[in-house]
Amino acid sequence: MKSSPRLRRFGIVLSVLAIIGSVLYFIFRNLLTVSPEEALSEGKTLLQKKTVLAVVAHPDDLEWYIGGTLHRLAVAGANVQVVVSASGEKGPNHINATDLAATREQEQRAAGKINGYTQIHFLRLPDRGVAKDPRFLPEVEKIYNTVKPEAVFVFDPDCPSLPYLHADHQGSARLFLSFWRGLTGDRPPVYLFQTRRPNVAVDISDVLDTKTLALAEHHSQYGVQDSNGGRMIQMFRAEGSRVGVEAAELYRVLR
Repeated sequence: MKSSPRLRRFGIVLSVLAIIGSVLYFIFRNLLTVSPEEALSEGKTLLQKKTVLAVVAHPDDLEWYIGGTLHRLAVAGANVQVVVSASGEKGPNHINATDLAATREQEQRAAGKINGYTQIHFLRLPDRGVAKDPRFLPEVEKIYNTVKPEAVFVFDPDCPSLPYLHADHQGSARLFLSFWRGLTGDRPPVYLFQTRRPNVAVDISDVLDTKTLALAEHHSQYGVQDSNGGRMIQMFRAEGSRVGVEAAELYRVLR
């Protein structure tokens, strides 16, 4: 029996959708681009840096994405300087804080003390407007030129892991990279996090508990529902499984 034109058209549509789905999966899949051994070796090189600068958008970005790496660097004696661009006044407020921006800064200081940050630079730019604010890049450039870091951490603006995206995250990173690419001479490597094309892995198995404690200081963001870092722990244990360790933070390095 011959199929009806409607069924044939339906079959064609399904085939086209399947092809599109396969292409999108290939493009947006999370793929380690080197061997696990090479990624871990690069991570050990990163941990030898003596002065580092991390530029993020909001309080808790550091602790969620790269807190284990920053803590390991601090324990090794590194000068760990961090920039928090906005105070997160438009974020969740699970504790009904009357001044959320001030509360989140206090939470960031407490988390930074646990992780061992040398200094936290609060830019206090508008939440959800960091990348559009003309003050962002001049302030970051000034801090960069003062700190003179051997490595910099920012979000990955070009190959971010999905599904979560935020204009402040990728936007601030894109602006920093425009500055970094214009540097002449010996520029430091940039380690991009929340990336779907990692080639560096830092083993955080031994400091996962500390990472969890630091993240838990952000009470306004997580309340009691996830104060034990459950989702975060699952995520970074899954990353660790990709390179054969209990837990890891993954990066894409630019040199």
